Formats: sequence, structure tokens, C-alpha cells
Amino acid sequence: DLRATPASLMARWADAADDTESLGGRARAVLGAGPRGPVTADLVADGPHLLIEGPAGSGRTELLRAVVASLAAAERPDRLGVVLIDGRDGTGAGAARGEGLRVCTDIPHVTTHLVANDPVRMREFAQSLTAELKRRAELLGRTDFAQWHAGREVSGRIVAQRTPANGDIDTPPSSTLRLRPGAAARQRAEAAPPLPRLVVVVDDLDALVSPALGAPGRPAAGSVMRALEAVAREGERLGVHLVAAAGAGGRTAETEPVRRARLRATLEEVTPGPDEPAPGRGRLAYPDGRAVGFQGGRVTGRIPRTATQRPTVVPLDWQRMGDPPARRPVRELGNGPTDLALLASAVERAAREVAAAEVPSLL
Repeated sequence: DLRATPASLMARWADAADDTESLGGRARAVLGAGPRGPVTADLVADGPHLLIEGPAGSGRTELLRAVVASLAAAERPDRLGVVLIDGRDGTGAGAARGEGLRVCTDIPHVTTHLVANDPVRMREFAQSLTAELKRRAELLGRTDFAQWHAGREVSGRIVAQRTPANGDIDTPPSSTLRLRPGAAARQRAEAAPPLPRLVVVVDDLDALVSPALGAPGRPAAGSVMRALEAVAREGERLGVHLVAAAGAGGRTAETEPVRRARLRATLEEVTPGPDEPAPGRGRLAYPDGRAVGFQGGRVTGRIPRTATQRPTVVPLDWQRMGDPPARRPVRELGNGPTDLALLASAVERAAREVAAAEVPSLL
């Protein structure tokens, strides 16, 4: 329901800035179409973490791409950073076709992209992510992410009192000026660097938990997993969220990222055949026990530049959204850009318009 234009994105970002339920930044992702409209996973209200489970071929990677796209549409890039991890080593059969999360790297929110095929780079990433968690813990002190941002907003609205003349400055008998504790705390908060929400997106968590024999990144997979487990344990207080895709069961089910995921999307196995639904059909389970079905979209589908017939628009029930298209004598002449590429271009222009500061990479 959102046109990918800079103006529409800036309007949504402005609305997010006034959202008192998501202090510090929204982290809201639309997974697909459901019985009563879009099905949304709100990592702030219902998270902090989301797990996407399903067998191979069920559409896990494409759903992760859609999550990244909708996170970017919901919040400006200086209030929400995204880190991408491709657990597969990039040497498999699908690597040459540009599969994985690399296609999301043109979105300005994406600060870091790690492919699990270089042990040195993987260890550097694990150290950087761990250091980022430590930095946030030191900055927040005894408060949590939302309380810290609430304090910054309050301190920004404080108007200096007219009396005494020195305001928050006490003048002792000596010539030394001493700041009151309250004023000093406000000054530290105002001088602190911006602290955006951070979403770590992992494709194929299984490949990090149980890397294949001979995989290039196998020696360093454990260090990355330990960093992800720290995110799972401590991320809620620090404003760091985890979105991971994995198969059902196995060793992965016993890891912290899986056990601590309160939002769970389960994708159905896809039956091959021309008349079978496309991948991306599943259910989202909320922490309160609710579950709703959805059909995920395809953000990497290409838009045809030209065709021999004008398009036909017909109403479509959500349960039929994954069905194969009706056979029509239409011949596409060339391939246009993907929806993801169009969104990335619009987000980049919108980010320039609002002068969003760049969030530093972890690598």
C-alpha cells in the first residue's frame, strides 16, 4: 500500500518520528498479505526478535529481503541500521545468480554485509558486533534503549529557568563553577552520539550452527554464532534486534537466537507443479498466542519494460496471491528493474532529502 517515491517515504518517516510507542526508531516489517490486510511483525512491540522457519525452497530468503525492504520503508536510515549476514559461503550453485541478501545492499539502511566465506572477516565482524553491544551497554548505563531516548527527548525540551540567573550553575564561594548533577547528566546525554536501532538479519542460521565440511568459513562460524547469541540475550535492552531464517529442528533449535525469538513465521513446504502456489505461504505466530496466515510477496521479481498486450487488473483474494499467473498470450520484451531496486533508489533519494547521517559499518 506504499508507492516507492521519496515523498511517500519521507511522510512515513515523519510519522515514525512522532510514534511514542517506538522511541528511538521503528522496526516494523510487513511480511505479506493476510485475511484482513497486511501482516506485520513489529520488533519493538512484539519482538525483539523474529525467526523465519521453513524447509528449503519455501521462500525464506525472499521473505528476508521483503523484511529488509519494509524496515527501510518504515524508518529513516539514521534511526535504523541493518546488518546482513549470509550464512551460506557464497560458493554454492545459486551464488552466481546473485542469490542471498547481497541484493539488499543498495538500501541506505544496510551498513554491513557479511558472507560466511572468509574466516578473518568473520572474526572481525564478530568482534565488531560484540564491541557494539558493549558500547551500547556503557552508553545506556542502567536504563534501556527506550528510556534513554525518552530522556534525550525530555532534555531537549527543557527550557532554562529565569531564576537564579546562573540557571543550572551553582556558584560556590570560590571562583570555580560547578555544574549541578542534573545539568551534567543532560549535557552528557546531549553530547552522546546518535543511537539508532540495529537489526541483524541472518540468512541460513543452520549454516553457521553446523557449517558443511570444507566450507571456507567453518573455522570462524563459532565466533559469529557467539556474537549472535549475545544479541539474542541482550539485544532487547540495547535496541538491537535479530531476524533469522532457519530450517525447522536440528541443532539450530537449541541455540539462543531460536529460543529467544518471540515472533515466529513458519513457511509451508512448496509442492512442485505449474498449478501449485508460489513460495512464501506461511503463518506468523505472536507472543500472545495469536497466529495469522499470510502470503509473502516477491520483491526481487522484475517488472517487464514492454509487453504485447496491456495489463489486465482483476480483484484477487489473499489466499490466491501465491497462485501461478493465468496463462495469457503476453510476451515480455526485456526485463525491467526489480521492485527492490526501485525501492532502494527511492529510499536513497529520500535519505538525501532529509540529510540522514550515515550509520558506520561494523566492518
